[in-house]
Amino acid sequence: MKKAILAVILLAAAGGGVCYFLLNKKPSSSNIQKNLIIGKWKMNSLREGKDSVSLFTGIMGMIDSNIFHYNYDFRKDGSILKLLKDSAQKDTSHYEWSKRNVLLWKEQGDSIGELLTIAKLSTDSMVLQTKDSATIYFKRTSR
Repeated sequence: MKKAILAVILLAAAGGGVCYFLLNKKPSSSNIQKNLIIGKWKMNSLREGKDSVSLFTGIMGMIDSNIFHYNYDFRKDGSILKLLKDSAQKDTSHYEWSKRNVLLWKEQGDSIGELLTIAKLSTDSMVLQTKDSATIYFKRTSR
């Protein structure tokens, strides 16, 4: 009888420990599916950060007033073709995965690049965030 009660107590303690572990488990940062970035995207909007305008958003906005008219074609080889709707001229940038959910975007001739955290990447939308909290919203146009 004592052995049966002891077994029940040990089983209850083990079950309680498992429940405690599962309920208090820290949510892990979701690992994005990197292949979802491949395809054609269009920049929807750009929201400046609280502190200052990032180098990426500042340069992109100052250099070209057509920033929202470009299509961005992310390729498997790490290149990004930036195309204006009816123009034959293409600009090429590059991206590479730095860490989990972090993208390094390098404009042509840029050796350092800009680190962008991918806040969201789904089949139809992408949200990138710069280190100074500027947010760039993209919408997929085609795969």
